[in-house]
Amino acid sequence: MLCNPKSIANYFIELANANGQSISPMKLQKLVYYAHGWYAGYTGQPLINEAVEAWQYGPVIPSLYHEFKRYGAGSITSKASDFEGLEFREVAPPSDPALRQFLQNVWRTYGQFTGVRLSELTHAADGPWDQTRKKSEGMRGADIPFDLIVEHFKAAVEKTQQRKAQA
Repeated sequence: MLCNPKSIANYFIELANANGQSISPMKLQKLVYYAHGWYAGYTGQPLINEAVEAWQYGPVIPSLYHEFKRYGAGSITSKASDFEGLEFREVAPPSDPALRQFLQNVWRTYGQFTGVRLSELTHAADGPWDQTRKKSEGMRGADIPFDLIVEHFKAAVEKTQQRKAQA
């Protein structure tokens, strides 16, 4: 299921608003990255239709960066839009109930953290971001290979399932 990353982002913005929380561009980036990663770990397929890049402060989805960079480190106050026809229109969040439930689970797990904390988590040694930064020698804009994302999150899925089986 390939989704526009702005669609996923808009759903997280809705969840933040519904929970009375603010959401910064950094936090939103990392939430969409984690949703993409966990989806890949469970299905072996990408969630979003855009490559994730390894930037200095962690994984970045370029379209989301450009959409929300005007907020800096502040709170996002509007949803993402795309040029459609002759005007900009808000990108609709996913309507699939199973995907919405999956995204709610990601929110329950990661929504409590700040953008800075989520960024720290994405910097884990030998994680997809770390491996890509090392191979690219820190070059900005290097795509994180999807197979690294799948491998990393598939291992996380397996650990989660083992813990549940032992409980």
